Amino acid sequence: GGASTGEVLGVSTAAFCGTTLNSYIGFGRNNDAVDVRRLQEFFNIYEGENLPVTGFYGPLTIAAVNKFQIKNWEEVLRPWVSHGLLTEKTSTGYVYKTTRRWIDMTVCPSLNSVMPLLP
Repeated sequence: GGASTGEVLGVSTAAFCGTTLNSYIGFGRNNDAVDVRRLQEFFNIYEGENLPVTGFYGPLTIAAVNKFQIKNWEEVLRPWVSHGLLTEKTSTGYVYKTTRRWIDMTVCPSLNSVMPLLP
């Protein structure tokens, strides 16, 4: 890991290094609207999506999550196969441990966060 750590005092996400989301996000759940907006902004900035930043976890954002999961299946989906996921390319639309970790790693590769304990 890196020796330097930063602190974000403004609202810029470009220099942000750390945990992007503070909660897990799933369809039909009581999602944190701030985290959903952060997720939507992440996809717009890092994945070239054009999502409305509403804080609502709906079909467009779920589709972006699924696309991200499949694009990064080795890090995000494959670890779940031994825990019952159908295949290593079966997206879930659920922003959970490995998806959240890989979002953080995309924003901040120097974070080098360890694989979370599954399930």
